[in-house]
Parts: sequence; C-alpha cells; structure tokens
Amino acid sequence: MVGIIINKAIDEEFRQFIGADPYERNENRRDHRSGFRKRSFETYRFGLIEDISIPKARKKSFFPSILKRWRRRETKIGKIITDIFIRGVSTRKLKPISKALFGKGYSATTISSFNRSIKEDILSWLNRKIERPISYLFLDAVNLKVKRHLISKEALLCAVGISPDGYKEFLGFILGGKESTQSWEDLILHLIRRGLDPKRVKLIIVDGNAGLLRAIDNLLPGIPVQRCLVHKIRNLWAHCPKSLKGIIPAEAKRIFYATSETEAKERFQAFKEKWIREVPKVVECLEKDYETIFTFYRFPYRHWEKIRTTNIIERAFREFRRRTFGFWIPFLLRNPV
Repeated sequence: MVGIIINKAIDEEFRQFIGADPYERNENRRDHRSGFRKRSFETYRFGLIEDISIPKARKKSFFPSILKRWRRRETKIGKIITDIFIRGVSTRKLKPISKALFGKGYSATTISSFNRSIKEDILSWLNRKIERPISYLFLDAVNLKVKRHLISKEALLCAVGISPDGYKEFLGFILGGKESTQSWEDLILHLIRRGLDPKRVKLIIVDGNAGLLRAIDNLLPGIPVQRCLVHKIRNLWAHCPKSLKGIIPAEAKRIFYATSETEAKERFQAFKEKWIREVPKVVECLEKDYETIFTFYRFPYRHWEKIRTTNIIERAFREFRRRTFGFWIPFLLRNPV
C-alpha cells in the first residue's frame, strides 16, 4: 500500500513536470515520456519498499521530490544504527539486528559508512567552549589500537576536569603518538584556547609521564601536581622480586591511606628503613616522587578518594577499550583538532 501511494505521488508529479497526461495532446506539454526505471527504498516504519517506478523524460532529467537523489534509505535508519553501535554493539552483530528491525541486514561496511555521519558532531564536541571553571584537572593517556597500513598502539591523550561544585566533565582528547612533550602541549593549549582558566586550576593529577610533566612545567607552572598512586604502586610492583610482589604493594598502600600527611610521611620512613637493603629500587622509585605523591593531603578530606589517582579516566575508557571507535580515529589523524 505504501508503494502504491508513492508511485501515485510520483506519477502526479511527473504529469505536472511534462504538462500532460499519457497520450494527451495539448499546448502545455513540455516533454514526452520515455519509459521508467525501478528503484527500492528502505523506510524506518514500513521496511523495504520495492518496485518504485520513476518515469523518464526524453529531453530533461526528472527525479521525484519525494525521494532524494542517490539516497536508498531514510536518514533515520542510519541514525538508529549509529546510536546502537555507540552503545557497544559491534558492526557484525548489527547485521541480524538490522534485519529484524528494518527487513534488511546491513553489512559491516555499510554500518561503518553510517558511523561516518557523526564526524561533524565529534569535531563540534571537541571544539566546544569550556564554560565551567575547573578546580581539578586530570591528564592521562589511554593506549589504543589504531589501524593504518598496519595495526599499532598509540596514546590517546585525555583531559577530565572537576568543577568547584563537583561536576565532572570530559574536556577533550587528541592522538599523541608516544606521549611526547609536544603532544601534551598541543592538548593543554587546545584546552586553554577553549576557555580553561589555569589560574582557577588548584591541582593537576597525572600518571608521571616525563613528556607530560615537562609540558605542565612549560604551560601550567606553579600549579600543584599529584602523581597517580595506582600507577606508582604498579611501578613498585615491577621492581619487586617475585616473592615480594604481594607484600610490597600492600605495605605501600598503607602509606597512601594514612589519615594525614604527617602520618603518611612517618609510614614512608618506616617503609624505607624496612626495605632499603632488600629492595633498594622499590624505595628509590617511591622516594624520587616524594613531594608529588602526598599533594592530595593538602586538599579537603572528602576529595582524597577522587584526586589521588587518574582512575576517573581509566573507568571512562573501560568500555572504550573493549570496543574501539575505528571510524573516527583515522579521521582525526587526517584532521587534527
């Protein structure tokens, strides 16, 4: 029935286009019929509409306004498929789902073409103005697989901010290769251009990457830095002999979970005296960042749990690691922010 209505609407529009009915002779005729071509159209509500007849004229090109040239389906279908994909359903699994929903199973290639339609939305989001003041700035990188000619791992540099009223906002990200100083400076400058006020940032939480620390010294000098304690414990674990891998990290955690900075430093001294001879590299690893691992103690107690690690970024990317958005990463490589 939908197909019949569409065909009748097209016939009426074509009659007005040439100015006459079939076989009619009159002074208003502007062209003549020259057969027709068949076309199918995929709709959101009615499924696949087949055998739509599009008439052809001899002199001029005709295309019905009810259909858009080169378009084979409603735009809403692509938006729904993209929305499902963003929520974690893979392109392969979407084929049977689209078959059940719309009467046609879309291939992974077709679904990827749907996903490219949100590039403009991504770029708009990446370049939006930062309107809220940021008190706590989290900077960390997430290693993701990027497909060019070969599949390689690259760092996605991420920034998350927390405002004075506790609002958490994902500020932005860029591909940063191997986390060079230049890459981190590009991200920080991008945040500042969009409205980040360094004067209102009270603390920067980082994982300890050397390039990131140099970028902070260059562009955000004077702002206190907190080293991520989870990353620090992982570093300690890497220096431990196998027999102590379960003991050293547990004792190090006691330092970071003290009720005050004074108590934490006392526990550190006790830890140092106990292990300096047996595992000197562990003590050295902890001691070299002595000043930046206790910074969080200078801030309100209720904030400690959030500001002593960069877990806020790790949790955000937990699902992202499971399914990487391969459609926009190559695009960002060609179109830097």
